[in-house]
Amino acid sequence: MSFEIGETVEVIGNEDGMEGSYFRGQVIDRSPGRRTIRYQNLLADDGSHLEEVISVRRLRPPPPTVLARFHLGDMVDAWHNEGWWVGMYVHREGQKYTVFFENEAPANQHVSYPKAQIRVHQEWKELEEGGKWKYVKR
Repeated sequence: MSFEIGETVEVIGNEDGMEGSYFRGQVIDRSPGRRTIRYQNLLADDGSHLEEVISVRRLRPPPPTVLARFHLGDMVDAWHNEGWWVGMYVHREGQKYTVFFENEAPANQHVSYPKAQIRVHQEWKELEEGGKWKYVKR
């Protein structure tokens, strides 16, 4: 994908403690193989939206919204610490869905979220059919 100026993207976390995370932002500048991103929810020390130059390999389009019924063991993304974090759905009690995070921050924790804060985990496969979303179930 070309990721044009003004386009909304998700940045794939790859630093220590950020693996398995996705942070939403907007492309504000382009250069060969790189894009400058203004994050939607991450803030700089001065309170402004954080901006960062990112390799296009760490970018993906935002996944489509999928209305789904979650099953135990399904991989999900949970809204946590200003981004989406990959975990496993393990329990539901009333309107709260419990997600287990194995390797990512918050590591080895069970955290409960309202349904609005979890989504079906999907992986972007750019090289397949010009770009395709794949569901990662169990």
